[in-house]
Amino acid sequence: MYFSDYLKSCREHVNLTQDELVSELYNQDIEHFEGLDANTISKWERAITHPKASKKVAVIKFFQTRTGLPLPCLPQTNVKGIESLICQSGVKNLTGNSKELILAFPSESMDIEDFKVFPVRDSERIDTILSLNMDVHKSTNLDYTQVSQEQFKAWSLHPSNFFMLCEYKDSLAGLFFTLRLKPEVFEKLMHFKMKISEISPDDFASFDEIGSNYLLSFYALNQKIASLLFIRYYAHLIANQTNIDQVGVLSSHSEVAKIVQNMNLKELEQSKIQEGETIHAYQASLANILASEAFVNMILTKQNCLES
Repeated sequence: MYFSDYLKSCREHVNLTQDELVSELYNQDIEHFEGLDANTISKWERAITHPKASKKVAVIKFFQTRTGLPLPCLPQTNVKGIESLICQSGVKNLTGNSKELILAFPSESMDIEDFKVFPVRDSERIDTILSLNMDVHKSTNLDYTQVSQEQFKAWSLHPSNFFMLCEYKDSLAGLFFTLRLKPEVFEKLMHFKMKISEISPDDFASFDEIGSNYLLSFYALNQKIASLLFIRYYAHLIANQTNIDQVGVLSSHSEVAKIVQNMNLKELEQSKIQEGETIHAYQASLANILASEAFVNMILTKQNCLES
């Protein structure tokens, strides 16, 4: 999807003329929109000219304020439809150059048609997959954030949680696990008043109530697989934007920190668990995650999105 389409769709959605939008944008953010006029808005909507990423972010924030939604006005509302709007090439900038979470398995000969992303609960090899996940989880987390394989399995079967795996020719190629928690439980985790291992089934938020998203595990054999998993995750966030409040993670791992900071999560606080071991809490509202230059590069940038 291009910014030009999004801008016009949102302007019409909130019933503003181009002149009225200029005035509204200027009043909300003089720094970014000083000197803006209706002719410029017209050129943006027709993709004749393109604003800088920082201005696109400011436009997203304006429509967030106007509608109360993190990302209104999309032509698609289901996960599959939203996935089609996201550019894989833009996601690569988000995941960066992680060497432990994203390996360097050769991807040139991998055909996109041979990949399959689906819920772990639908796999016949769920125990094997979760056993492999435990190896990754143990190597990238301190004891404070460790959980048992039995907990992972119970959580993966809960319908509220996002436990996705990627297979390549029927072999495990990557995984992305998150929990959908009640806001008060999420806040306890973020402020070190509760351990992840203490989460019970009663702590999960259903889809008919507001929940917060906790990032639990991520791993991919290469960048192509990482991009596919992140595309599915962002599509999930956008499709459920009316009932997702915050996103966060606890981690001591430097590569995790880089990825979540690229997602626009900010360090909330930190705790010294034991001598020489500090764990950091990163958190952001869904609105702030979607109002970021990294996200703009994924979904609202005019670029060639054809994937190899």
